[in-house]
Amino acid sequence: MKVITIANVKGGVCKTTTAAVLSAGLTAKGYKVLMIDSDPQSNLTMCFMNEPTDETPTLYHVYAEGRAIDEAKIPIKLNLDIVPGDFSLCNADMQFIKAGRLKMLKKAFKELETEYDFAILDTPPNLGILSLNAFMVSDYIVVPMAADSFSLKGIRLLKQTLDEVEEETEKPVSVVGLLLTKHSDRTNVSKLLEQSINKAADMLGTTVFKSKIRQAVVLQESQIAKIDLLEYAPKAPVTADYLEFIDELLSRIGGIKA
Repeated sequence: MKVITIANVKGGVCKTTTAAVLSAGLTAKGYKVLMIDSDPQSNLTMCFMNEPTDETPTLYHVYAEGRAIDEAKIPIKLNLDIVPGDFSLCNADMQFIKAGRLKMLKKAFKELETEYDFAILDTPPNLGILSLNAFMVSDYIVVPMAADSFSLKGIRLLKQTLDEVEEETEKPVSVVGLLLTKHSDRTNVSKLLEQSINKAADMLGTTVFKSKIRQAVVLQESQIAKIDLLEYAPKAPVTADYLEFIDELLSRIGGIKA
């Protein structure tokens, strides 16, 4: 199983959208995919289902009670499952202070009985305990960058954190690429910031994906309808953008046989 985490210190950069469409796109290609919603806001969960009830096992219960991922996952459709997020995770940095707090998700992954080709992790816009647990199990990191919310300081913090994770895990964590989102070729802002984002990619030892994700209302519409973008708007230009990105991502990581 290859683990891909979608991460950025800044919010509003289409992290959740990218995680959702990537998961659906990989499933459409015949892969078996597990989504992990590590953001307490649970936006990835809400892209596919109604808010879980208090009785529904979530990622919080995996962390707080040691429940198995196989117990907490919920099937979305054939070959696509999700471990729901939970608002209770808002207090994760204060609550989870036990030894091994950085390896809770790693432990849960080791006990995973179901076989998946990919796990896709959505993370909160910070570098707290939830993001660190995600990084500890990650093979690859995708960093979405919106043209209207770029920050080199955030990239430096992310780089420093990933370096520390590599020291802890003694294995490389590859930033497979920066994905430019909310993109418009018609704006000078996008063109100017694209140069800075190339510098950010150099800082992370990676490159910017050639694929760029344009702004589109259908992204929000599909999330409200709780239908993945590929089904909701298969012919939309932004859907083509994401499909191109998925192909480029698979090319960069070598893909796997479905």
